[in-house]
Amino acid sequence: MIEKITEFYKMEFYDSYVIIEANANIVVNSAIAEKTIQTIVDQFNGKKFVLISNRISNYTLKLDAYSPGILKKVKGIAIVSKNEEVRKKAILEQEKFNSSFAFFQNLDDAKHWAENFFVSY
Repeated sequence: MIEKITEFYKMEFYDSYVIIEANANIVVNSAIAEKTIQTIVDQFNGKKFVLISNRISNYTLKLDAYSPGILKKVKGIAIVSKNEEVRKKAILEQEKFNSSFAFFQNLDDAKHWAENFFVSY
């Protein structure tokens, strides 16, 4: 596992997926999303990957962060949270993403999904 910390996110890189945790009280717009995804793409050397968003902090994600150009290398997204409000917001996010999208209540289930993603798809 490789860890990177930016001004907006903590990232943990594994073979085919990354776990990201946003810093508290930030607003993630398309510019921040693009910068973050570029950091991830660079780490994966252009390979396809799954993104796990572990939503433990309170922050705002603007729907323009789901611009198709920004997320073209992302083959799946997993949202992890036990908070029902986060789940409701994730439903709106799901409509903006054209690939696999899943919601989990715990990180271990999301990791298992990500580890098996490229085997199944």
